[in-house]
This record gives sequence, C-alpha cells and structure tokens, in this order.
Amino acid sequence: MNTTQSRQQLPALTSLRYLAAVWVATFHAQAMRAFFGPEWFQPIAMVGYLGVSFFFVLSGFILVYTYADRVVSLREFWQLRFARIYPAFLFSLLLTGPVFFYVCLKMDVAKTVPEWIWPAAHLKIAAITTLAMVQTWIPQNSMAWHMPTWSLSNEAFFYLLFPFLLPAFGRLSRKQLVAILHVGFAFGLLVTVLYRALNPDGALALNSHAIAPWQYFVKFNPVLRLPEFLMGMACGVLFLRSTPNRRLAWPLILGGVAMVAVEATVLHRNPFLLLHAAVVGPAFAAIVYGVALKPAAGVLLENRFFVLLGDASYSFYLLHPLVISSYIGFFHDPAGNLRRQNPLWFLLPIATITVISFLVYRFIEQPMRRVLRPKRKEKAQQIVLATPN
Repeated sequence: MNTTQSRQQLPALTSLRYLAAVWVATFHAQAMRAFFGPEWFQPIAMVGYLGVSFFFVLSGFILVYTYADRVVSLREFWQLRFARIYPAFLFSLLLTGPVFFYVCLKMDVAKTVPEWIWPAAHLKIAAITTLAMVQTWIPQNSMAWHMPTWSLSNEAFFYLLFPFLLPAFGRLSRKQLVAILHVGFAFGLLVTVLYRALNPDGALALNSHAIAPWQYFVKFNPVLRLPEFLMGMACGVLFLRSTPNRRLAWPLILGGVAMVAVEATVLHRNPFLLLHAAVVGPAFAAIVYGVALKPAAGVLLENRFFVLLGDASYSFYLLHPLVISSYIGFFHDPAGNLRRQNPLWFLLPIATITVISFLVYRFIEQPMRRVLRPKRKEKAQQIVLATPN
C-alpha cells in the first residue's frame, strides 16, 4: 500500500481493546447469571456493554489515523477489512452453529433463548444475514446465531461508508469536528428520550425476558450506532491536525473516565436514561485522544505482553460467552445457588478466554489474514484527508 507519510504506532490503544473486551465479558457474566461479585463490583459489570461503544469510537479513530493521507483503492481497503474480521467471525459461528440450529429446530426457544424467537421462525434468513454480516438490519434478528456478532454487522456498515466519509471529514473545520462530538451525544440522548416518551414497545420494554422490537432497533441498528463511529473519526482528524501536547493527556483521560463513571452511575439508577450508548461517545473519544498522546505512565500499556493481549482481544470478544457459559457450574452449587463470588475467582474464566483467544489469533486470524490480504496492487482510488485552509 502506498503511503504519503509514515506515522508512529499507537500500541497503547491496542492494549486498551483488551480491557474493553474484559469489561464486556463482566457484563455478560452477570447477564448469564454466572458471576455477580460483591456489591461494589456489580455496577461496573452492569454497564460493561459500553465496551462495545468504546470499540466503535476507537475503530473510527484508528481508521482515520491509519488511512488519512494514504492512497488506497476501495477494493483494497474493503479486502483488508474483510481479511481482518471475517476469519475469526466465521470461526465463532462454526463453534456456535450446532447449538444455535439445535435450539431453533428442536427446542422451545421462547423458554430457552427468547432472543432467538424470530431467528427460529425465519431460520434461513437468520443464517444468511448473519453470514453476510447484515443481521442487525432486522431488529428481531440482531441476536441471531452468535449474539456478540451483532457489533460486527455494525462494523461492516461502518467499513462500507468509511472511504466516502473520510474525504468529507477532511473538509470540515475544527469547530465542525468538535460539533460532531456534541451532536453525537445529543443524538444518543434524544433517541433515548423519544423512546421513553413514545414507549413504542409498551409493556415489553419493562420485561427483560421479552423481545422489544423498537428497543432492539435503538440498541443495534447500524445507522443509529453510526454516531459513535463518527465521533471516533472526528477525534482522529482533530488528533492528526493538532500538534501533540502530552500535558493534555492525563486531563483528557481522567476527564473521560470521570464522565463514564458519572454516566454509568446514572445508568445504574435509571437503565432507560442511557439506552443509546452514543451518550458515552465523547467520554471515550477523550480517553482515546489522551492515550494517543502517549502520556509518560502510558508506557505500561505499550508493553509487548499487553499489546499482544490487545491483538487477541477481537477473538476474546467473540469467544468469551462460550467460555463463561462453561464455567456456570463452577460458580453455582448443586442447588443452583451462587458461590465463589470474590472477583478474584473471575480471573479464572478470563485467563481461560485469554489463552484460547491468543491461540485463535495465532493460528487462525494471522494466517488467514495473510491469505486474504490483497496480493497485488489495484489501480488506486485515492482516499485522502485534506486539511482546509
């Protein structure tokens, strides 16, 4: 791939991906009733799904940082993205396929996995759309087959748009880029308020075991989750246009963490208020920007071991529900009562997932990426980030 300039690596941001993936895992551990931990730990785990929002923001930032001012063909860009995400995605579907099809064909999904009621009734459509990474365009189908893959459906949409969005972002002024952060926050809050006010799902919205179509639309639709990606892109463009000032790193990081903590506390008290995760986007953008400035203490995240964890975090994210479900018996006694709720016990499944995800990264992701990457140069269609006068 031709480049007009080279840029420093940002390994600390890679390491952060692992922490976000672990955060998501704590959320699913609670959702599956495998692990709760002490009272102080539960609010942190309850909002762990916000880790996916962090991934969307980080994705926008990294793509801008990687491709701005580069010359690359559209085909090459999309092929590189496909090579990056599809092998592990397909592997996770192969692992979970037998259970998905057995439950849909042989069991009462309403009693076993309510999220699969619509996929079970439209099994061929559910399977094809999942394999094509477009399942979230049908709200009731968002959790089909392997539930974590809903976010990959969104990412595929973001990748489709990115080559056309990047030149447009290059023409925006600094004020307009900052405005995207504010608009993204306002959009997320507006969607949540409208959903609460209109209550399109009625009583279903209050039943955690029921499928509320409009709530699924708000949570998983790619268009409604696009603002998080756009906030990451805006943050990336601002970063490239600015002279790095490391003194801003910790104020941005700590300010972002504080915003997440406040919003998570509010969410803990009123789950509907932060229904749409874009409201946390600006906080995550601040953290990403601050870490990208390479603060002195951030060198710990640049350690090769932590960077390797970050590299394997994609497989970690895809496979963690499988491993956690296998530990449910370990965290329950024969009568079904919870036990071993010390947070240190949760390190055992986390360590297991980490080892498995590293093996998948080493022996599936990396080899298949080399196979699927472009083999020759395509006639380039330029993707250039222009700086307005």
